[in-house]
Order: sequence, then C-alpha cells, then structure tokens
Amino acid sequence: MSNAGSSGRFDLVVVGLGAMGSAALYHAAKDGLRVLGIDRYDPPHTFGSSHAETRITRLAVGEGEQYLPFVARSHEIWRDLERQTGWELLYQPGGYVITPASPTEDERWGGFVHRTADVAQLAGVDFELRTPEEVSAHLPPMVLDGSESIGFEPSGGIVMCERAITIQLRLAEAAGAQVLRNTVVHRVIPHSSGHVVIEAGSSVYEAEKVIVATGAWLNELAPREHSDALTVTRQVVFWFDVDDPEVFSATHFPFVLWAGQTIADYSAVFPMPARGRPGLKVLGEQFHETTTAESVDRTVRQGEADEFYERLVAPRLRGVRSTIVDTAVCLYTSTVDDHFLIGFHPESSQILLASPCSGHGFKHSTALGEAMIAKMFGTEVGLDLSAFARKPAP
Repeated sequence: MSNAGSSGRFDLVVVGLGAMGSAALYHAAKDGLRVLGIDRYDPPHTFGSSHAETRITRLAVGEGEQYLPFVARSHEIWRDLERQTGWELLYQPGGYVITPASPTEDERWGGFVHRTADVAQLAGVDFELRTPEEVSAHLPPMVLDGSESIGFEPSGGIVMCERAITIQLRLAEAAGAQVLRNTVVHRVIPHSSGHVVIEAGSSVYEAEKVIVATGAWLNELAPREHSDALTVTRQVVFWFDVDDPEVFSATHFPFVLWAGQTIADYSAVFPMPARGRPGLKVLGEQFHETTTAESVDRTVRQGEADEFYERLVAPRLRGVRSTIVDTAVCLYTSTVDDHFLIGFHPESSQILLASPCSGHGFKHSTALGEAMIAKMFGTEVGLDLSAFARKPAP
C-alpha cells in the first residue's frame, strides 16, 4: 500500500476506486501523470457496485448505440491487461437476450431483443435472432415455452470485475500512482486560482483536476441538483449449486438476460468462470425500494433465496439446485432515464463527475476511464463522452 503523506500536489486526484475510478487511475498513471487515488474502503471491496465476481458484457448494447464504442474499446484494453499480467479477465462464450414476443409492462427490458438488434445492425455487430427450438437445441438446460423473442450475440460474455479492479490498481501503482485506502474524502473544493482542494481523512491535497467516481456515495460530494436526481437500490445476487459445473462453464455457456412481463420477472444468468465461485450466479432487479450506501440491508435471508429460486430459477433452468453456495448485495445508483452521468461539476471544469452507471456500467468502464483522462488532459483523441453529460462545462 502506498501512502500520499499528510499533503501533496497532484495532476489528478481520483475519488472512488471502483469500476470507473480504478480505470481512470490506471490510464492516468500509464500516461505519466502524477496521480492520487482515494477510496473509503480497500478496493475491490463488497460495499458498492463493483463486486460479485463477474459482469456481463455485450457489444450490441440495447440501451443505446452511444455505448457500443466503449464496450468495444474495453474489450481491447482487457485483452491487453491479460497479456500484461497473465490473468484471465474476459470470457466470450456469447450471450442470449430473451423477452416476451408480445408487449409488456416492463419499460426497461420489454422489447429489448429488437432494440438490441437495431443497435447491432447499425454497428455491424453479429446479432442473430433465434427461435426457441434453436435455443433449446443449443442449450438444453434452458426451459422455454415457445413464445419467446430471442437474440444471440456471439461476441458477448463476462468480465471478471473484481480482478479487473485489482489489476488496474496494481498497474497504476507500479506506474507511480499513489493510493490511499480506507480514507474518506470529506470535501472537494474548487479554488479561485484554478486548482482543486481535496480534504481526505486528516489531510489536505491539491490537484489540477479531480475525478469523482463514488457511485452510491456521490451525493456526499456532488452538487445537490445532481444528487437529488439519483436513486440507490439494493440488488441481491445468488450463487446456486448445480448438478454439473461443466455444463455452465464460461468456456461455452452463454450469459442469459431473461425478461418477463414486469421487472419482477427479470433474471440474469452468468456462466461459471474457471477457478471462480463454485455456484451458478443468478440475479434479478428491483427499483421500487430505494436505500443509501450507509443504510442498505446487506444481509441476504434464506427466504429471499427460496422465493427467487422457485419463481425465476426452477422454471427456467434445468440442472440448478436450490442449495445456496453464496450471496451478495450490490448497489445500483441510477439516473431518471437510466443513462450515465459523466460531466463537469457546474462550478468547475476541473472536476469531472463520473457516476453513476445506472446498473449497466462495468462493461464500458475501462474505456470510459481512458476517455475521461483524454478529455481532461488531452493526452490522446478519446471516445466522445458528450452523450453522458448532464451539465455543460462552465
């Protein structure tokens, strides 16, 4: 662990070292900037939005065509990190998107197959519409009733999220970045001279620029007009025992995003990576009960697991047992329209707010970090972040 001492002056301070922050720190350090990263815990940790082992990644991003270049670039960076370290980060066994063929009440996932197909067609990404019969032949564990609308992306897969954060932080430190762990940032203050003052722990730091990427804690440092527009929700992840782990291996079993008539009917199935947790990861989503990073209930009860299994696992998957191997609680920090918030602080173009990701950010994260450094320092021609700005730079 490196320590920045009692004070210091940096080109960049990154506050929050989860998906976005660890990526920004890595790219800044790689570019030779004098950089400090600060996190209130010891990342990768289990208190925010960047844990639970894996995240789904897909080039055909039905949430909008503006996202696709960031996923594509992230895939390139993760492959480069694999070459540098020898660690496996990205598995690409493909991925299925399943929705009812008829209109639904679910605005988030309803019609998602066709929205994904439109994005894929515009970008020239391979995305195949398949019949339930074809899917049943490809993946016998999946239980279909024949009425589904289904799309398959061969380039889809999963990324090892905690491993990616660990690698980026280690490489950043190896390149000269300083990191403060278990340190709370109290204030980020624009100074009239053009620099930014950061009060963290019992110390004060100065930086030419600051990135605030604190996710569910963004309300502590962002202006009220931003924080009031965000919601934090508790999301539960389950790992269930399976009859044959090889059937669900990430070398060949695709991810499955499976929607129903309402958001309560949604589930996501993650293939099992080599040397990963022994169970099959499955999760749902809910947005009606809000919480905070400090008050969230982090205990997963047996009744939650039993209800989820009976309702969304047993009817959809063969070979998955009701026995729980592990559980986790994660946080989604969402905007009103579920898109990202990446833009300058209304009082300073030296401070970039880089959260939240509304529950679908990790697959873009390392390319977003690279693009943020390019935007702030002009180190290279970065990908366009303007689609995510909520407030123009002053």
